[in-house]
Amino acid sequence: MQIFDDSGFFPNISHSTVNASSIYRLVENNLGIAIVPTSLKYGYDLKIKFIELTNIPQRTTQKIVWGSSNANPVLENFINIIRNPESEFILE
Repeated sequence: MQIFDDSGFFPNISHSTVNASSIYRLVENNLGIAIVPTSLKYGYDLKIKFIELTNIPQRTTQKIVWGSSNANPVLENFINIIRNPESEFILE
């Protein structure tokens, strides 16, 4: 909302959700626009257009959490990918 406020635009909000799939379906069906983190544009194949807002000061951070007792062998690889997104990894 700060992005809108700073731009002097005051949207008429009729629906709000944090679910990316719901957001994208609403936009795809011409029921509005959305501002989402850049990382949320991956993994969807919908008829929507993403425009990166590079000239704004607002930024968001994302966190991952997991249980310290989690013994899933995939967890270590996943954490390595998150920490080093440019590195290569092997899917077995």
